[in-house]
Amino acid sequence: MRLGRSSARTRVASGRFARLLVTLVLGVGACQTVGGPGRGGTDPDRTGPAPVIVSPGAITPEDQDAAQALLTSAQESARARRFFEVIRTADELLERYPSSDASGEALWLSAQASRETGDMAAAEAKAVRYAELLPLGDDRVADVQFFRASTFPDSLPAQLDRLLRVGSNGSPGTLLETADRVRAVSDSLRPNELEPVVSAAPPGPQRSIAEARLAVTLLEYGRGEDAARYARSALDAGVVGTDREWAEGVLAGVLPEGRGRETNFRIGVVLPLGGPPALAEFAAQVAEGIEVAAATVLEEEYSVELIVRDDQGDPTLTTQMVAELDSLGVHGIVGLLQDDDLLGAAAVRSREFPLVSPTARSADRAGASVYSLEGADPQAAAAVAAYAVSRAFQRIAIIMPQTPEADAEARAFEQTAAALGMEVVGRFPYEAGATFFEPQIGAAQDALRGRELAELGLAEDDTLHVELLEPTAIFMPIPPEDVEFLAPQAIHFGLDTLAIELLGTTGWTDPGVLQAVDDRLTTGIVATAAVGVADGTEGEARFREAYESYFQRTLFGPTPSIGFDAALILLEALRPGRVAPEQLRAAFESLAGVDGATGLYSVVNGDLARATQVVRIQDRVPVPIVPDTLTAPDPGAAPDSVGAQEIRR
Repeated sequence: MRLGRSSARTRVASGRFARLLVTLVLGVGACQTVGGPGRGGTDPDRTGPAPVIVSPGAITPEDQDAAQALLTSAQESARARRFFEVIRTADELLERYPSSDASGEALWLSAQASRETGDMAAAEAKAVRYAELLPLGDDRVADVQFFRASTFPDSLPAQLDRLLRVGSNGSPGTLLETADRVRAVSDSLRPNELEPVVSAAPPGPQRSIAEARLAVTLLEYGRGEDAARYARSALDAGVVGTDREWAEGVLAGVLPEGRGRETNFRIGVVLPLGGPPALAEFAAQVAEGIEVAAATVLEEEYSVELIVRDDQGDPTLTTQMVAELDSLGVHGIVGLLQDDDLLGAAAVRSREFPLVSPTARSADRAGASVYSLEGADPQAAAAVAAYAVSRAFQRIAIIMPQTPEADAEARAFEQTAAALGMEVVGRFPYEAGATFFEPQIGAAQDALRGRELAELGLAEDDTLHVELLEPTAIFMPIPPEDVEFLAPQAIHFGLDTLAIELLGTTGWTDPGVLQAVDDRLTTGIVATAAVGVADGTEGEARFREAYESYFQRTLFGPTPSIGFDAALILLEALRPGRVAPEQLRAAFESLAGVDGATGLYSVVNGDLARATQVVRIQDRVPVPIVPDTLTAPDPGAAPDSVGAQEIRR
C-alpha cells in the first residue's frame, strides 16, 4: 500500500520558483510601465509592444489619464506587497476604463496579485483572459504561460504541462528560466508522472529538454529501451548543451555524474524512549508511527532500515547520538521532539542530511534541511486577519507569548490588516509559560473599548447597550498549552461582556485542546485548523488501516500519526532515490500535497507547510467557515467569505 503524494489543496512552489514569481509581479509589471503595455495616453515616442486593451472603444484623454493614475497606484501597491489593494484598484480600473491603454496591464497585474494572495483560480482566469488579448507571436505569451505554471502549485505534473507549452517566442530571460524550471520539475517526477506529460506536449525546445531528463530517469529505473527512445527524440529535436550530453549518455548506457538511484535507505530515529515516564510514553507512540511508515509507505523495491537511539530526554545525549548516526551514513533522522534537541542535532551534522521533527517549533532557526510539523503559522495568521476584515472589525488587539513563533504570526496578521485597512491597536505580550493574563487582557480591553465606552457613557458591565459598540476582536496566536489557561481568563475578565470576539490560529483547534478545555470556553472562537481535521482525510484513513494491519491492534489516540507523518515526509523526499545532500534537499523543495495522517503537507521556500482553513469552533468541532475554496477574501464581501489557506509548518 502506498501512502504519499496526492493532489492536494496547497500552495506550493520551490523556493527559487517562488522568488522568481515575486520578481514577475514586481519586475515585469514595472518594466511594462516604462515601455510595455499600459503606458497610457497617446505618447508618439513610446517604444516596446503595443498596449493591450481589454475592451476596444473610444475613450477621452481625461479618462485615459485617470486610468493611468489608477494603474500607477496599483503598481505602487504591488511594490509594497499590498496585493489586496492591487486587486481592488485594478478591478476599479477595469470596470471604469476597460478601453484605456492601461486596462491590459491592470488585468495582468491583477492576475499576479491574485496569485500572491493565494487565489489561484482567479489568477489562472485573469492570465488566460490576458493571453487571449495578445497578438499571435507576441513575446509576452511566454511570460503568461510561464506564470500560469505557478497557478497549479499542488501539482508538479500540471506545472510541467504549462512550462512545456511556453514555446520559443519570449524574452531570453523567460526562456532561460523556463528551461531551468523544466529541468527541476522533470528531475522531481517519477516516470509514471513525467512520461504522460512529456508525451502530450507540443514539439519545442522545452519538450526536448524534458525528453532528455525523462530518458535519464527511465534509465535509472532500468527501462533502457524506453530511455533510448526518448533520448533519440530529444537529439532529433536539436536539444543542446548539458541536456544533449545527457541524451547521448543514455544511448551509451551511461548515467550523468551524480545520478543513480538508491533504493536502500538508513534512517536514524532519536527519541526519549527512556526519559521521564510521560515523555517516554509519548515517544513510544511516536516511534510506532515511524515504524509503520518505514514498513508501509514505499513499495517492495525499497528497503528501509531504522536505526533507533534513546536520548533519554537529555540534549547532550541527543547531540552525541546524532553525531554517531552521522558517522553511520544515515540518509536522514526523524524524532528530536524538543527544540533544544533539534537545534543541537542541526549544529553537529557533518553532512547536511535532513532532520524531521514531529513537534519541535525551532526548525526555522535550525538551518538548512531541518523540518518540523509544528512551528510558526504566519499564513494562517494572515488568513485570520483577512477574515477579520471581512467581518468589518474596527479594531484588533493582539495578546501573545514572547516567542519567535508568536512574533512571526503577529507580524503576518499586522501586515495583512494594514494592507486591508484594519487598525491593530497594539500587542500585549506575556512571558512564555505564564498562567495569569489579567494585565494583558485588561490592557487590550481598554485599548479596544476604553475611549468608546467613555464617549457613550457606558460602564464596562453595561451589557444592555452592547449593540451600540463597534465590532472589535482580540487575536491570540498562542500555542496549545496556553489555551487551557488563557481561555477561561478571557471569559472571567469580561471580554464576552464587552462583545469582544476572540480569534486564534491552530493552537486553539489542537485535538487535545478541544477535548481538554470546557467546550463553553472555545465555542464561537474563529481560528485555523488543518484541512480535514473535522471530517478526517484520506491520509488519516490510510494511516489507521496501515497501523492496525501492521500491529494487529486498534489504533487509540492521535500520537502515532505525527510520528508517521514525520517519517512519511522524509520517505517521500527519498523516494526518487537521490541521496546526495544537495539532491535530497532539492527533492524536499519539490514536495507538494503529501497526504499525511494529520494534514496535507508541502515544502514552501524551505519550510514545511500544512494546508489549513479558517474555522469556527462549535461544541469542540472546528467547522469550516467556507470549505473547499482557496479564494482570497475581499474586504467588501459578505461575512464568512474566507477560504482554505496553507500555513507554514
